[in-house]
Amino acid sequence: MKITPLQSSFSSGEISPKLLGRTDAAGYQSGLAVMNNFMADSRGPSVRRGGTRFLAEIDGNDGRIFAFVINENLGYLLVLTDLLLTPYTQGGVTTAVNYVLNPRFRDGSTNWVVDDDGGKADIDFSPDLLLMTNENKNGASCMVGQEITVPSSGTYKVAVEEVLGEAYTVTVGTSLGDDSYGRFSSNIGGIVNEQVDIPSTTAWVSVINSVKNVTVGFTFISTLGTVAATDFVTPWKESELKDIHIIVSSGGREAYLTHPNHPPQKVVYNYDLDSFLFAEVVFTDPPAQWTGTNWPRTGVFHEGRLWLAGTPEEPQTLWASKSNDYENFTLGPLADESLVFTVAKQGDIRWIQSTKNLLIGTTTGEHIVTSVEGVITPGDIQVTQQSAYGSKGLQAVLVGDQVFYISSDGRKVRAMQYEWAADNWLSNDLTFFSEQITKAGIRHIAWAQNPDNLFMCVLEDGTGALLTYERGEEIYGWSRHDFGGKVLDFAVGNSRGADVKFALVQRVDGTMYIEDFPVLNNIHMDSWMLETLNEKGSAVAGLGHLEGETVQVLADGAVHPEKVVTGGEITLDWPATEVYVGLPFVSTMVTLPFDKGSQGGSGQTHMKRYNKLFVTLLDSSKPLINGERQPERYPSTLMDTREPDRTERSSVAELGWTRDATITVVQDLPLPCTVISFAGELAQEIL
Repeated sequence: MKITPLQSSFSSGEISPKLLGRTDAAGYQSGLAVMNNFMADSRGPSVRRGGTRFLAEIDGNDGRIFAFVINENLGYLLVLTDLLLTPYTQGGVTTAVNYVLNPRFRDGSTNWVVDDDGGKADIDFSPDLLLMTNENKNGASCMVGQEITVPSSGTYKVAVEEVLGEAYTVTVGTSLGDDSYGRFSSNIGGIVNEQVDIPSTTAWVSVINSVKNVTVGFTFISTLGTVAATDFVTPWKESELKDIHIIVSSGGREAYLTHPNHPPQKVVYNYDLDSFLFAEVVFTDPPAQWTGTNWPRTGVFHEGRLWLAGTPEEPQTLWASKSNDYENFTLGPLADESLVFTVAKQGDIRWIQSTKNLLIGTTTGEHIVTSVEGVITPGDIQVTQQSAYGSKGLQAVLVGDQVFYISSDGRKVRAMQYEWAADNWLSNDLTFFSEQITKAGIRHIAWAQNPDNLFMCVLEDGTGALLTYERGEEIYGWSRHDFGGKVLDFAVGNSRGADVKFALVQRVDGTMYIEDFPVLNNIHMDSWMLETLNEKGSAVAGLGHLEGETVQVLADGAVHPEKVVTGGEITLDWPATEVYVGLPFVSTMVTLPFDKGSQGGSGQTHMKRYNKLFVTLLDSSKPLINGERQPERYPSTLMDTREPDRTERSSVAELGWTRDATITVVQDLPLPCTVISFAGELAQEIL
């Protein structure tokens, strides 16, 4: 019997092995048996994840990373390590001494010298964003720069961040555009972060756009500072970092950090000075119980108050500040005064979150805080239980009109939403069909909404689990991800409306790396770096973070033989100018056992064979399909150039007889792979 099978969607991701016999189960026809380092796209395809880009190296064996979004053009990362907090830009630059004046253009073009190509280029300064656009002609070029003064000759750092993903050049020299001291090209995602030797006390720093009809957009340009970081001393030891919750104010420039055994701390961003302050919060009339090692573990802003909850000695109690006076906890009967309330249900408070209602998650159940008059006050407050699932002590995440939280065993992700028909907040298990994915236990969580809805979980074994989530289409697609090292935390920042994902990864004992997933990311290696050589060369340096590792290499777009990093360098087998170097990872997807039925009912026991198999690929390099890679070279491709990524149907014939008729797709090259569908002709024996 011949069958023409088709799987046109993989949006259900990797489903539980317990469903292998359930071809009738929801998600089976769009699910996979294995989805590792591929991600489910809500529109159907299976997409190889992009690699992570190396940003910065820090000491330690554990840490936390939080995004601190100031506005759509400006964001920072708060990195917590043993007894230290260090602010970084989203490009991995520490907030060190800055010798560039007006580096974020908040005073327009003040201090900047402009070369607009004789008036043919458009250069627009606005706070936190500089746009430079060339006209549509060959040889178009424009630049901005300024002369800086440093305390003495020596080594400094030039750092530039561009948000549109376009190429540009940075020069350091004796005049505008001169590169006597250094010349650097941007990498994917628009970052330059390089050390440069300045032989005198003055230098010109310039940024050049030399591509016609292209706009480059900078948020942080030509900052030349000392290499030393700005660290703040904190009370949290490395072993305590996992229990920290962060509460960001509605204005976006203050954040409170809580821990059950330490007083709350506050981070304040000074917009005018582009600097940070960090200190213990000084409350007015705080509860007498807040002392020693007894402090609130979690909090949230709701209805103009700062709510704090769940001390070790009073784990069921909530405290709310005075209205619009977040650090004042003076109790009183008036509507705007502080209040305290204890939940009359067993269970320690683990998180609180603000949405339509104030939601509370405890170790035994989920509750809402409401009032008769619509606004919670000292004389008008009530707590009502909504469900009895229980939570782990991770901060819940607001996802649209839902709240995602983690079950008390750390294995389930639950989505809590208000249902009008039931007049109740209900919780659904989003891991029900993929319970094996989070078996190791969930350590930390983050949510990225744009451009795709992606719920990110750090697991206790150092791997990642990602959920592609599209509630309106009922898409719940889980995938597992191995990043080579041990993932410690995820964070999600913002760049011009797009969410930027960050990871804190330990790859070497005693050392952690800040890495990101660039929005425009077609590089499929982890902890990668781009080195641009001014002339074609064979020695690639600056790879100290990959010392001793076997790395993959893309040299001018072509896959180069793997190399071992020695002394922070590799030597290429042929000269190149644009070289990407990073750690390899393998992406694998395996289909579920095939069963379209038979004359007798189920076809699970029948032997099957694909006579023809077509795998539809989108903008991809050819992967291994059941262990075979199809010919990769076409006569139309010019010599000494890489075969371009193609959209095509890749075919395989005579795959052999099996009962499952599964298909395995593996991409082990540092190149993209997007699988749209499987189709073909399958022969099934007749019993």
